[in-house]
Amino acid sequence: MKKVLFYLLLFICSFSTATFAQSYRRVSEKEALYIAQKQFTGKDVDYYIHKDMNSAVWIIFVDAEPMKGWEHDCFILGIPKSTCGSIDEIVPNIKRMSMPPNDKFTPLLVKNRYGNNVNLKPQVKKSNSTNEVPEVAQRTYAIIISGGGNMNTNYERYWNDCSFIYQTLVNKYGVPKENVYPIMSDGNNPAADMRSISGTYLSQPLDLDNDGVDEIKLAASKENVRKTLDLLSSKLRKDDHLFLYVIDHGGTDDKKSISYICLWNNERLYDYELASLLEPFTSKLVNVNVVLGQCFAGGFNDNLTKVGCVVAAASKGSESSWSCKDIPYDEFVYQWTCAVNEATHDNAHIQSDVDNNGRVTMEEAFNYARANDRRPAEHPMYVSTPVSVGEDLAFNHLAPSVDLYIKDNPEDTGKEPNLTTKEFWKSPSIWVRNKKDSIYEHQNPEYSPDHPAAFVYVRIHNRGKEDFNTNNKWLLVYWAKASTGLTAKAWKGRELYNGEYVTGLYMEPHKIDTIKAGDYKDFCISWALPEIMSKEPDDDSHYCLLARIMDTSYDDGFEEGKTYFDLPGNNDQAQKNVTIIRKEDVEKTFKVYVRNVHPVDKAYTLELIPATHADSTIYNRAKVEITMSQKIYDAWERGGFQSQDIRQTNTSSPRKVKFVSPQSKILNLSLKANEFDVIQLKFDFNRYEIGSSTYTLDLVQKDMEGNIIGGETFIVESPTVPTSMPVTPVVMSTPQNDGKYLLEVENYKEFTNLKWIDGRGETLGNNKTIEVTPLENGNTFTVAAMMDDGNVVTENISLSSNIGIKSASAKDKTIFINLKGNAPKNAAILVTSTIDGTTKINEMVQEGNATMTLDGSNLKKGIYVVSFSVNENVVDRQKIEIE
Repeated sequence: MKKVLFYLLLFICSFSTATFAQSYRRVSEKEALYIAQKQFTGKDVDYYIHKDMNSAVWIIFVDAEPMKGWEHDCFILGIPKSTCGSIDEIVPNIKRMSMPPNDKFTPLLVKNRYGNNVNLKPQVKKSNSTNEVPEVAQRTYAIIISGGGNMNTNYERYWNDCSFIYQTLVNKYGVPKENVYPIMSDGNNPAADMRSISGTYLSQPLDLDNDGVDEIKLAASKENVRKTLDLLSSKLRKDDHLFLYVIDHGGTDDKKSISYICLWNNERLYDYELASLLEPFTSKLVNVNVVLGQCFAGGFNDNLTKVGCVVAAASKGSESSWSCKDIPYDEFVYQWTCAVNEATHDNAHIQSDVDNNGRVTMEEAFNYARANDRRPAEHPMYVSTPVSVGEDLAFNHLAPSVDLYIKDNPEDTGKEPNLTTKEFWKSPSIWVRNKKDSIYEHQNPEYSPDHPAAFVYVRIHNRGKEDFNTNNKWLLVYWAKASTGLTAKAWKGRELYNGEYVTGLYMEPHKIDTIKAGDYKDFCISWALPEIMSKEPDDDSHYCLLARIMDTSYDDGFEEGKTYFDLPGNNDQAQKNVTIIRKEDVEKTFKVYVRNVHPVDKAYTLELIPATHADSTIYNRAKVEITMSQKIYDAWERGGFQSQDIRQTNTSSPRKVKFVSPQSKILNLSLKANEFDVIQLKFDFNRYEIGSSTYTLDLVQKDMEGNIIGGETFIVESPTVPTSMPVTPVVMSTPQNDGKYLLEVENYKEFTNLKWIDGRGETLGNNKTIEVTPLENGNTFTVAAMMDDGNVVTENISLSSNIGIKSASAKDKTIFINLKGNAPKNAAILVTSTIDGTTKINEMVQEGNATMTLDGSNLKKGIYVVSFSVNENVVDRQKIEIE
């Protein structure tokens, strides 16, 4: 704004200054402030005054939003210097603006919003005491832009922001000073160019790191920005790091929907112009890292979605950015710089390296800044093209142009380490097919004499910004017996089970050919199935797979104690431990190895965790049984047989336990150093429904601190009752002498498998015939017959007990019992009080007896229940009264 136009505008007031009478009196500067304050009652504003002795008007500038960056609301007030009326009657001329004029204004009433923190300057310690410059630092170049606009809008806090990031680059990361280009306000011009926190003018300090050497030389003009980028475009090469930092004012052209950065003298650098200036860098795959702290910064993001570019913006393209409330810095860029510095401006440590891998990536820096941004009206924005640039790029790490990886889980983007899952054995990028059909669906490998091989598919992604076409990478796939914990020794074929069979090995390597940037390719490996599958065709083991991208075509041997496989930590390897239990195979058991992965004694927990709440309903439909080998059982015994929600299914088979809920656990499994052996898992369904259900459960091995060692995933397909039954089992029942019945399926040859289930849902056996004893509350028996397709047809039979109590009575405290027939083996009579439920008499019945007399002299008067049991199962009961 030209000064003459500025005063002309202000002089057009709502009062007449053509003539003055003696009744006019002077309006003081203090009174002018009072009049101005009346216009902004309850507002947090700052007041400045223009000292012009020749003007008939007090000219007051009001910054209506002093904690915002520009553009924002401000006002010019014209107040007469004399009046013939009351001060309260004066109505000032007010002009609303979005940027202040260039004229000098003196502080009239400027608040100190920072208290004792007003003079806080950054002090970043040097982290490297040697003169050696890291390679990454040598390949890092930075441009720090603080345009300022003019001396009224160039706040002192912007200089603090620039000093903080400059010191972080130079002192923490060792970036050479000659690689950093501060382009700030009027450069090294000694004239006043900055509004101090107190409101006065001063010339910006040129020394950004207090070392006595001036770093600021270039003024923030568009030409200087262009020349500096032109200079750097000839220096930087592929994968180098160009860092562009902007703290400044910004605006947006609503008509054209474009945003801009305010440079010195209110020159503008538009979003499309900056994108054009950065094109020489992105075109040769330089890592371009842009941090924008000005208002409306997010408006730049859509223009900077260039390959190799990561952008962090303080605000949306439609909103202002803000300063800190308590210290003289700007909120978003301050938090962002704290993140990459891993400390505040005064060296208080902060945790921004979320994955603790020794580098704060641009993604981590943005996430920290957004999470710690204390301005609710500020909504930071982020974009990385591709995502790997922001995930990998740090001031001590360069993002590579090509990065091949295998997914650990669907959300895995290839970032190292992978924090998106703890269940690292479920790679969607590894699957088995029994035919080379390229179908993307995992199968269990199946061996037969005419089918000795299967096919392993591996999907490899290129998360980088450049096509892979160098042919210097190899894919190696390993197999191992299904296990919850695996070691390099097992994967590499250096481990024998019972001194006979290897528990794992690797397949022939496969060369990796061209993969376009951002794309993937599927590779197929022929797998000669393990020897044990041919020698023991009934072996119920299944297999884990591990795929690894390597620089050589061979595995590099084995050394005890050396780490070869780190699934969460390395994106070039992934694992698939998934067993599919088809409904036609559901009656089988499935072996899983449990292994101490340490060379010292160690205790572990085994859990079977449903993937979702719906998967937990399997416990309502099936018995989930785990049978431990003797070695595993001994380890459980050493740990004190500790468990949670575990039941022994049969006291004669203590190594078999039942998991009864999602909370079931085998605890404190104390394995010796490097010890391993098998457990067998079975899902014994006893409830059958129309329509198939699939359940996913993870058998997880944890150490006693709760850290996951590994796991095996089971995808269980439930047997299904068909809507129409083409054939049903024909059940015949034959009474036996001892109260039992012999049940037989006459047409058993029409089915692949039979299962007898009692009324309590317990499995009784799998033969074509079975002997059963009808019980008081269990006289209905079911046979479930499985057909070739895995469907199940059922038949129920209800039996009447031909043994039990014919009559029971008491007289003179003698109890008389008549049975329906002769007592079988292991029969007993129990007399129980109905008052407290305790058993008062428990006597065995001699086999063959039909009557029995009991002494009830010790019984009090009352009602009692007489029960007849066989093998501890109640068959019948009656009530009697003792008088």
